[in-house]
This record gives sequence, structure tokens and C-alpha cells, in this order.
Amino acid sequence: MRRARGGSAGVAAAMVLAACGGWNQQSLPTPRSSPPAVGAGVLLAGFGRRDITPPPGVGLAGNGPEGRRSRGYRVRLYVRALVLEDASGERIALAVADLPHVSPNLHRLVAAQILEETGIGADRLVLGATHTHSGPGHFYAERQYNRNSSSVAGYDPAVVEFLVSRISLAVLEAYRTRQPARAAWGSAPVWGHTRNRSYDAYLLNGLGPPPGPPALPDSQRAVDPTWTMLRVDVRGTSGDTAFHPAGAFSVFAIHGTGNDAHTDLLDADFHGLVERGLERAIDSTELARRAPGTAYLRGYATGAVHVFANGAEGDVSPDWPPEARCPPPKLEPSLQRAPRGPETPWTWYDDSAQVAACLAAARAFVDSVGPRLVRSADSLFQTLGPRGRSDVRIGRAFETLRLPSTPGLCRRPAAGTSTPGGAEDGRTRLYGYHLLGVIGLGLHEGAAWRTPHGCQAQKRVLLGSLQRRFVGAHGLPEVAQLTVIRVGGLVLGAVPAEVTTRVGSMLKDSLRAGADGSEAVAVVGLADGFIQYVTTRAEYAAQDYEGGSTIYGPGTAAVLAGSLGRLASTLGPPGTPSPPAEVASVTAYPGGGAAIMPRPRPLTAGFRRDTVLLGCRGDVLVARWRDLPPGTLVPADGQLLEIERDSAGRWVPAGWDDEPETEVRAIGSRGQSAWIWEVRRSRTPAGSYRVRWLERGGVPAFTREVSCR
Repeated sequence: MRRARGGSAGVAAAMVLAACGGWNQQSLPTPRSSPPAVGAGVLLAGFGRRDITPPPGVGLAGNGPEGRRSRGYRVRLYVRALVLEDASGERIALAVADLPHVSPNLHRLVAAQILEETGIGADRLVLGATHTHSGPGHFYAERQYNRNSSSVAGYDPAVVEFLVSRISLAVLEAYRTRQPARAAWGSAPVWGHTRNRSYDAYLLNGLGPPPGPPALPDSQRAVDPTWTMLRVDVRGTSGDTAFHPAGAFSVFAIHGTGNDAHTDLLDADFHGLVERGLERAIDSTELARRAPGTAYLRGYATGAVHVFANGAEGDVSPDWPPEARCPPPKLEPSLQRAPRGPETPWTWYDDSAQVAACLAAARAFVDSVGPRLVRSADSLFQTLGPRGRSDVRIGRAFETLRLPSTPGLCRRPAAGTSTPGGAEDGRTRLYGYHLLGVIGLGLHEGAAWRTPHGCQAQKRVLLGSLQRRFVGAHGLPEVAQLTVIRVGGLVLGAVPAEVTTRVGSMLKDSLRAGADGSEAVAVVGLADGFIQYVTTRAEYAAQDYEGGSTIYGPGTAAVLAGSLGRLASTLGPPGTPSPPAEVASVTAYPGGGAAIMPRPRPLTAGFRRDTVLLGCRGDVLVARWRDLPPGTLVPADGQLLEIERDSAGRWVPAGWDDEPETEVRAIGSRGQSAWIWEVRRSRTPAGSYRVRWLERGGVPAFTREVSCR
């Protein structure tokens, strides 16, 4: 058994800090990987997956002040993991969670949890985020992110424990299910679904007309369309010695902003549909192989696993239609006026009818684009099938940059005045705000100094010198964990940032130059931490949202490119043992703890689940029922309900609470230990249905029938 260095002891220490209220400063564990054990002589691979959908009540992070408090969920959030081990015993773990971002504390605490059993520490674990803006916050290692990533401010240690435990279980499942495997890698362009949201800044790079199909608009060609995939097949069990498709790890650049910021549902957005879509496609193919002529029925769970990472998406947004964006709230006088008394305050208002329409348009857009992206992913997956190899060798290089002391970076991070106003596809209520309606504060894109000022150059620093006082010491990220991984001819560079299209090209060039024999190269963004955006010097000068959010100044891209190139050069030719890696100490400063995620409550005697409303409104099936409160009824603990339809006198599955057509919300409390919940299933044809609520928390299952006309 391996001895854990900074492992479970480090996690225990972190939990003690929670009990003592010491969340303002935390020394994170330093789990360094064990030396590679004697290998099995063949390539081994395993996949894992865990549900990470928290109970309603957490803030939806990624949209700043427009991020609502969640009331329920639509497409559930998951973490998916792949563990690879080559013939010599070199191991890596690649995990991606349906979260807005990843923070160093999540990365280090997960590594500490898995180290003893797997030998995989922080230097061999890449933990990325899909970047859905409909995922929870409150877990960041940095105080300002906990305060400002949504309208619900605060750091909740329970959210950290919730996520760390489930991410760790996914990686451990992948490790425990390793089997002899074959791997293949490659890439293909996927055009027409993304666009450059800061095209004016992109043009400043002086690259000329962007490449790509001439029929597309320029902004749709100024993106990285490359879909990079690692396909993994594993040997069958029970005497089946053939290799069968098990899953994939892939990278594609697209912001997780298909849903509008006004949504109040936890939702995996595009990435959730693409993850599940490819998994179902693989399962369908396997079912047809095992039982020819058998129809494949979509189900709640899948056998295959698709680990889907985000790439150089810093300036790349989905090509949503205008009707899919809601306008930000307007500041207007309160409607509750009194006949006498002091002047009524001003309030932020939304047009509820307009919001309902744009949310519906956004969800329809996500639901239409998701399957098209799945077809592109499946096409690439099928192409890679004949290329599978078992003689794949693995290597990794890792380092932690101390950002304030790194040459080429500013000593102090700073956000620009263009940051709080939001990006082109997600304006906040602060965009263009004028104090007293007259005094402009520069809260808009393009707010740049003509003459560079100090290290931050063209950036108009938000609040000027006062920003340091408001942010305080250690309020923004101070470290960047970088990893370069080789899997055969595929080289991955993992960075804790949202890099623009052009910066992504720079990083790929550095990886190619540093790594011998690279056949395919990809940048994995939003991995192992989050230092916000990285632009080129030219893009930075425009001070669009991305430039204002490049907090360590215009030299950040060059620093990352140089570091990745240097790390890649230490890998050596394929088959060379990985270079030594130090897992440096990291301190988190998340701020004081707060109870934001609902906690479990004890059941009262005689508690009973039952419906209070069941019917159909047009093609929408609606049910309200009495159930456990959100902290006790946790979505991640398993499937909640299933919808069946009558087909010639036989009940067959028609839906469940993890699909685009179904929304589940917590409506309100009914006493200390009971809540009213609601499920809405759209696109429900006329017919007879029954809803089956499954057993949860020791409370029995029950079933109710309804007829839709």
C-alpha cells in the first residue's frame, strides 16, 4: 500500500478548519504522486462518473450579479473521469466536471483523497470544468470569486466537501475498473456553431481574414474549430478477448452560455447534451452488436463515458440567435409608492414575459445545437476506431507558478472597468452604468487608456487604487498550476484560464515545439484552477471584457506559452519516464464560511410523499408533490422520478428527471420537514401517462396516473 503524502491527513486538516471557522486562510495539501509502479505490460484504461447536482438554493456562478439562486435542475451535472496506465506503469487521471470553473482547493483535495489508493497526486491529475454558467459557485479558493461569481455571495465548505467527495469517487471508479485497452487520437474541424464574440479585438492581431469556409461570417471563422478526441476501447470480460468502445476524452472550444443568465435551473448546457449524446451513441452501437435488430431505448444511465473538456474558448461563444438573450434588468423607481412619506427607492426590474420568452428560445437553441455537435463527435469517434493501439506510452510534466513573482507578469492582479459590465453575450446590469445618471464609470467594453499606465498598460483599473482596498490581500488568484500530458502522439496542455482563440494557437505552437513526435495538440482550459482570461498583447489593448479580465497584465500569454513549451520539452521522446515534479504548497483564502447549500433535516413522524397537483397544460405534463426538503432530497443521490406512457396496454419509459424536456423545481416549504416540488415535462404528446416517484431516503415510492388530451 502506498503512503499518502499530504493525502487524507490533509483533507482531515481542511475539515477541522471548517469546524473551527478557519476558512479565511487554508493551507492546501501537497499530494505528490508515487513513483510509477511496475506496469502490467499493457495499456490499461478505466472510466468513472458521478452525479454532482447539488440541491436547489445555491447560486449559479459565471454570470456575476446576474447569476440567479437555483430553484431546481434540468440536465443534471456530472463529473466524468478517465484513468490511463501504460505498460511501464506511468499513470494519469483526466477528469472534467459540469461546473463553471475549477479551483485549486478542489484539485488539491481530490488529489489528496485518491492518492493512497491510486498513487496519483496533484501532478498527475488534470481536473477541468465544462464551464457551464448554470452550475454552482461557493467553492472557490479565492475570496473575490466567492463574493462575486453570482448574486448569491459566500463560500460554503459544505459545497467543497460535496464536490470533492463525488469527484474523488469518479476518479477512483475509473482506477478500479481499468482493463487492457487500445487508444486512438485525432481531430476534425467543426464549423458553424461558434463565433468570436470579441472580433474587434481579434482583428488587432493583424492576421488578416480568418480561415474557414468562405460562406460563414467572419466572426464564425475567427475561432478554433478543432475537435480533438482520444478514443478508448477496452477488452471485453467473461472470455471476450475483443476490444470494444468504452468512451472518449475530447476537447472543443465553446462557452457554456447557451442558457441565458436569467435561468434559475442547474443545467449542464451544451456540454451535458454532448457528453450524454456520444455516450448513448456508443451504447447504441454496442447494443446493436450484441443483439442485432434490438431497438435502443434512451435511458437514465449510460455504459460509455464521454469526458468532454473545454478548449481555447475565451472569446468563443455559441452562435445563439438574438431572441435567446434577455436584456439585463433596468433600474426604475419602485412601483410600491406611498401617498406620503420619503421618496421611494429605485429597484432593478425585469420584464417577466420577455424573460420567459428568451429563456424558452435559449433552451430551444441548446436543444437543437446539442444533437448536431453530438453527430460531429460521433463521426470523429467512428473514424478513430480502426486506429486503436495498445503500445501507447504516457508522460507528464507539472509545475506551479507563483504569479506575483513570475517575471513578465504584474506583481498585483487587477480587474478592469470593462469586467463588471460582462461580455457581449452576457451583459450585466452594470454595463454602461452612469453614477447619478450622468457620471460615466467606464463600465463597458473598450474602456482603455490611450497611453499605457504602468504594468497594467491600457487597462483602466476598476476603482483605480481603491481596488486593492476593496479586494484586500489575497482576494484574487496567486498561483497557476500547469500540466503537460503526452498520450502516444497526443499532447495536452492544461491551463487554469480562459484563453482566447489566438492565445490558444500560441500555446499549441509552444507545445509542438517542445514535445518530440506530437501528432495532435490540444489546450485544455479551465483546469486545476482559475486565473480568469488571457489575451494577446494586441487584444489586451482593446480592453474588451477579455482584456479587462486578464488580471496579471498583457504579458500573461507569453508567460503561459513559455512555461508550457518548457514543460513539454522535459517530457522527452515517447517512452521516456516522466520528469520529477514538485507539488508546491498553496494557500487558499476563500473568506469566511456560510451555510448556502441546504442542509439535511430530520424527518417528522408520519411523513408521507404524495401529489398535490397532476395534469397537462397543452403538451406540458405538470405535477406538484409533497416531498423531503432540498437539503435532504439531494438530486445527486440518484434518479428521482420516471415518466411512463401507455403503449398498447403496456407501460414503457417516456422520460425521467435528467433530460432536456424535464424540469424539476423546489417550489416552497410545507413545514420543517416537507416541501412542495414541481416537475414539468414539455413536448408530451396526447395519451395516458403515469409518474413513478422512486424510493428516496427511506421514504417509499409511489405512482400516479394522468391522461393528456
